[in-house]
Amino acid sequence: MGDTPNEKMSRVRNLIRFPATGRDRRIRLEESRDPRIRFVTKLRFVCGWLLAVGAFCFVLTHYGLFAPSAIQRTVQYALAGARQHEGDITNIEFENGIFSDGALFESGLAYADSDALYLSRPGSMTTFQVTIGYSNPVVESCQTNVLVYDRGGKNAVLTDASSVKAEVALNSAILTGSIGRTGDFLLITDEQGYRTAAAVYSTKGEELFKFSSSELYIVSGGLSPDGKTVAVLAFEQRDASLISHVRFYDVSSGKQISDTELENALGIELCYLDNGSAAVLCDDGLYLVTRRGSSEHALTVGTSDLISVATRDNAMVLAIRSYSGGARSDLYTVRGGSVYGPEPLDEEPSALAVSAAGEAVLTSTGVTVYDTQFHALWHNDEAIGARRILLTDDGTVFVLYNSNARIFTARSAQSREVTADAAAADS
Repeated sequence: MGDTPNEKMSRVRNLIRFPATGRDRRIRLEESRDPRIRFVTKLRFVCGWLLAVGAFCFVLTHYGLFAPSAIQRTVQYALAGARQHEGDITNIEFENGIFSDGALFESGLAYADSDALYLSRPGSMTTFQVTIGYSNPVVESCQTNVLVYDRGGKNAVLTDASSVKAEVALNSAILTGSIGRTGDFLLITDEQGYRTAAAVYSTKGEELFKFSSSELYIVSGGLSPDGKTVAVLAFEQRDASLISHVRFYDVSSGKQISDTELENALGIELCYLDNGSAAVLCDDGLYLVTRRGSSEHALTVGTSDLISVATRDNAMVLAIRSYSGGARSDLYTVRGGSVYGPEPLDEEPSALAVSAAGEAVLTSTGVTVYDTQFHALWHNDEAIGARRILLTDDGTVFVLYNSNARIFTARSAQSREVTADAAAADS
């Protein structure tokens, strides 16, 4: 049975009509007879304003998180993480199954082929790529940036972890280049109207310094750790002799600081050291040259006895043939203005790497990692047949093959510690 008219009227009188607008509802709640309702209303009002002020302060102090480059990086990481990877975290598969050059960057690898530059992390996760289309790409890196230039071409690109920072298009072919710790970079070109030229560019692609010469042929160069000084290695023919020059310049003013001549020496490679001097490899050995113009012939070796050389982070390592004892080769390093060695090796290295952790030597039997005092730390028999090796500052070795890179540490499955007795026996 239905309700009587009196019962319906009683229920209607018990209904409370709540205001339709938010302002009226807030007034009704604030004027409520129940103190608990009034307290909750005021608390809600205060919390709302605190949340708005907190959000504003967060955006104000962390505005970098909302920059276009940061948003792009987040999206790229998310997309890369969503991809399926069949490899493990000790392997990086190259995108096109080939690479031209590579360098360590952050916790992964920056490598390039003729199509693009790729920034990849262990597990074959590509976090960023730039289309380049270079015929002979060369990759250099520092802590914050990656430089890729086309050797023999006229273009170069500087990137960070998520975006292109600078693009340089030149009128002359690039011979070689290098990047400093600050991200500024040096390009040496076959300059039109001159023999060669060396120019320093900022992280924005702005030209900071340029030296052109119609007499000298510049073959190598490097920036000081603070980026304020540049050193160039060049040579000239004087009568029947070849004279190499090591010149230091102030980047901001362009003034020449010193010019050191190395007589009857053909310069090959220059490495700017931490102490402000330069290690200069020539066809008759290794020289240490200071900004004051003094030089020291620190190591005598002919080009026919030079087996391998590598540079990274203002340090150099080189292996030369040995003619003493039972050693096949000798290992030397140059750090902070001093030459260390020789460390005898029972094999000839096929590749070398150097970092703040020490040195890595690749031979036909695997890779061996040494500390800065030439104490052998560990050896891995699996790392054979590679094109190149790279050593991180924590002692991890990236072994680069034709289609992939493998990562080895002292804790890898096939790695074994090199004891003092074993090292003495090998020596």
